[in-house]
Amino acid sequence: MTGTENTSSSEKPAIRSYCMLCRTGAELSVVQRITLYFPELEAIAPMKTLQEKRKGQWEQREYIMLPGYLFLYSERELPFDLCPKINQLYKILEYEKGTRMLTGEDEEYALWIYRHQGKIGTSKVIIEEGQAIQVIEGPLVDCRGTIIKLDKHKRRAIVAFSFDGQKRIVSISAECVLAIGSKGGNK
Repeated sequence: MTGTENTSSSEKPAIRSYCMLCRTGAELSVVQRITLYFPELEAIAPMKTLQEKRKGQWEQREYIMLPGYLFLYSERELPFDLCPKINQLYKILEYEKGTRMLTGEDEEYALWIYRHQGKIGTSKVIIEEGQAIQVIEGPLVDCRGTIIKLDKHKRRAIVAFSFDGQKRIVSISAECVLAIGSKGGNK
């Protein structure tokens, strides 16, 4: 650059996404250490909020969504000294050709996590007999996965995502709302 180019301050550089393998159970502490030592990176250990019935009352509990994995987001290439500096961070996942930045469906999934700040809460879905499920609110609205099963009683949606070249099945909280004119009641 010569210094004469016009760069708009409203244009944000594209965010790059990466997936890291870490010790299962240490996801949140690894995220804290990455944030401390590499403030230019945004580290996210995706969390899902599930509704669970305890003593007759519905409670919300948070769980790690992908045990042993976390995502990093940056406007630049990741530093090569990242793993040795962070205890319990094993490696940056790479494609066969050595590319570390996520692409394709992997990138879409990572950016979906990013759009929701790593907090995958309850979605609201409309169920109408004989019709497709319609998501009206929550993180599943812009999800690129497939709802395999919907359990109205446990308030769960079983969703299949494609990530890292594999089909991943995840249970996510979903509150079912019956369409007007449908039989039954909302439980």
